[in-house]
Amino acid sequence: MTVNCADERVEPEVAFYNFRCLQGVGLALSYASSVVFCVSVRLYIIISLLVISTVLYVVAEYRLRRNHTHSSGHLTDMERR
Repeated sequence: MTVNCADERVEPEVAFYNFRCLQGVGLALSYASSVVFCVSVRLYIIISLLVISTVLYVVAEYRLRRNHTHSSGHLTDMERR
């Protein structure tokens, strides 16, 4: 939720809606693919999506923190933790 709510222009309700909508799409795709792929293929797909999403999350957090520190010039107490 940090990435969704990091922009001041995005309201928290919109971020939660986006999160739940994407979660629902993921569950629907998982259910639909359960009869097409065997368990080992689904595990490879899930593990690769987990790795890709973690890398993209780290990149997004890094860019947000870098942009925020460049614009404000210093970190707040919350960001130091």
